[in-house]
Amino acid sequence: MKQQLFQGEYVSSDRMLYTPSEFARSNLIYLQEIGSLKARKTHTSKRQNLDSFLFFYVSEGSGVLDYEGKEYKVGAGDCVFINCKNLYSHKTSDNLWTLNWIHFNGESMLPIYLKYVERGGQPVFYAKEQFEKTGIWTDINSVARSSDYIRDIKINEHLSRLVTFLMNYSWNPDEAKVSNTLKTASALKDYMDTHYQEKITLDKLADIFLINKYTLSRGFKEQYGTSIINYLLITRITHAKQMLRFTDDTVEEIGNSCGITPLYYFSRIFKQIEGVSPLEYRQQWK
Repeated sequence: MKQQLFQGEYVSSDRMLYTPSEFARSNLIYLQEIGSLKARKTHTSKRQNLDSFLFFYVSEGSGVLDYEGKEYKVGAGDCVFINCKNLYSHKTSDNLWTLNWIHFNGESMLPIYLKYVERGGQPVFYAKEQFEKTGIWTDINSVARSSDYIRDIKINEHLSRLVTFLMNYSWNPDEAKVSNTLKTASALKDYMDTHYQEKITLDKLADIFLINKYTLSRGFKEQYGTSIINYLLITRITHAKQMLRFTDDTVEEIGNSCGITPLYYFSRIFKQIEGVSPLEYRQQWK
């Protein structure tokens, strides 16, 4: 780990190059570099084919990000999230910017980034109050500069918070589509939460919500990251676990109450998901 304080013609910066452990590289989301800078003159930084993901937050000033052949205006309060394997450049405007950045990576980061893009996540989005409240950059910077022996674990925890923050801003399809899709998906989820005991099929749901079952399924998965059938099954199993722990009902009665029958099928599905039979689950928690 090396801290670099730099006062140059173009920027005044404070950065730290970080070398994670082999364990962190193989198993965690890990830090590569963290820093802050204040531009002193207009300038452009251009890079490509870095095995890294870049997040930066602009606290003051403005500039332009050129990413995958498209330009994005970036101003105070904006967040940037990009894959540095792709060609990118960023430059400050005459309104010289101040920004905090994090370069990070991990075995799971490419799938996460692709999911971010798939859901409509943009390279630039505004989230001034939300990001500043998190304290994520400050937390990572503090831990990285410490001598904590579980430093990499703590950095992984804070970078996971950053990923969660980013994914909260990933849902950005067409605005007209958002309204209808969100309302339908939310109503569908509420319906299954309250009618999970009943026999539910995609055809029945399509009739109830007056929408093609394939469109209904696609919209629900885009919003909640799982299929309708899987969500319904997990909901039923969750209620079954509650009843196994907190009632004296028989396993068959519980299966019936949760909409999974007959008994042998309920037992098989429960074990498939939980790894133990309903009776074994009950015994573990008694």
